[in-house]
Amino acid sequence: MSSNSFSDKSLWSISLFILGSFGTIFFASCNSSESTTQSITGPSNISGTVFEVPLEFDAGENPLSIAEGDLNGDNKKDLVVASSRKQNGLTTSADGTLTIFKNSSSTNSRFPFVSSTITPSTAEWRQDIISVDYSGDNLSDLVVTHTDEDKIKFLLNDGSTNFTDNGSISVGDVPLDLIAGDWNSDNQTDLAVVNRDNSSVSILQNSSGVFSVSQTLSVKEHPIRISSGDWDGDSDNDLAVLLRDNTLVQIWLNSGSGTFSEHTRNYTVGSSPIDMISGDWNCDGKPDLAVSNSGDNTLSLIYGKGNGNFDSAVSISSGRGPGTMAAADFDNDSKMDFIVGHRFLVSTPGDSLLTGDFSLTLSDSTSNTGYASPTSFAATLSKDGASPADIVILDADNDSKLDLLITLPVSKKLAVLFGKQYSGNLSCP
Repeated sequence: MSSNSFSDKSLWSISLFILGSFGTIFFASCNSSESTTQSITGPSNISGTVFEVPLEFDAGENPLSIAEGDLNGDNKKDLVVASSRKQNGLTTSADGTLTIFKNSSSTNSRFPFVSSTITPSTAEWRQDIISVDYSGDNLSDLVVTHTDEDKIKFLLNDGSTNFTDNGSISVGDVPLDLIAGDWNSDNQTDLAVVNRDNSSVSILQNSSGVFSVSQTLSVKEHPIRISSGDWDGDSDNDLAVLLRDNTLVQIWLNSGSGTFSEHTRNYTVGSSPIDMISGDWNCDGKPDLAVSNSGDNTLSLIYGKGNGNFDSAVSISSGRGPGTMAAADFDNDSKMDFIVGHRFLVSTPGDSLLTGDFSLTLSDSTSNTGYASPTSFAATLSKDGASPADIVILDADNDSKLDLLITLPVSKKLAVLFGKQYSGNLSCP
């Protein structure tokens, strides 16, 4: 995940089409916001220097989003992986199964999590999931996008990792990306969701666990990501919206009462943007933004000035087809580094295979962009590779090394890569 830990999630539900007469395999997203790059080079090799060989765990039919939270009140971080859709031959159907990874001292495994599944009584297209205490009982509840019904659904935690349907609320057309924050400074968790197909953002305010849409922001065409941060230094949470078709980041400033107004300036990013996260990349106390651009294999770093304005984006090189992102200071130099998931087509005569890997991009003071060239690693044991949908950085085995959790929808797995080299920090010191 990242500083925008609940929102830096991949947008795909995968449909698989096999064109047998041509020997070609294509994976097409349900969402028009993603594209792939093409290469004749296969996925990266597994490296034993920075990360250990991946371990893989079953995680549903189409594992996309990862949410973190204390689900049973034992002060340990648990995990939830949401599976949005499942493959039925050449078509997909709604799924909505949640795979719970409960942090348990009863196992001696280096990955001390015990898995279980929660299957909805009726299949649902749950594209995104976040874990927040929206009821105020100090337990992590769940909120999901019910994407095909244009709703947000609430799942209430009873404290024993049992979740009950706690109602839903209608939002805009095709809600994709959720974030949580206290928009009106009343110490209650509010929400915001990007609605792709009617180009809007729904602001949901919380009143003792009951939500209502307090404002609908009209944005430019096809928003796909949303992030939050105090862009103007007035101690409330502002918003940034990534606009796929316009290759722009649009800034919305909070009045302090949870009402947002569009800033006068937008910020241009690269071609075919996919993901956006917020954080403080140069550790100057002013929140920044980063965007992955699959069309030109770059990351756009947008440094905040702390007064509501940002510098023009700095473009740094990334691997092929960058998508989902997460950030941490791996090498303890007080600058944030980036983990990026990649997906790309590998083509040989008569065959095209969608595959992928992930990369580590370290800060580098000697570079004119401030960052070194990325180093790519395999995210799976499969020789054909697999493209990540979501990435979380954490210390899973408590050895002070930064580890990775990566969802792999095509493989139906959660990959765990234990860190070997870097004992860094998840945020600025």
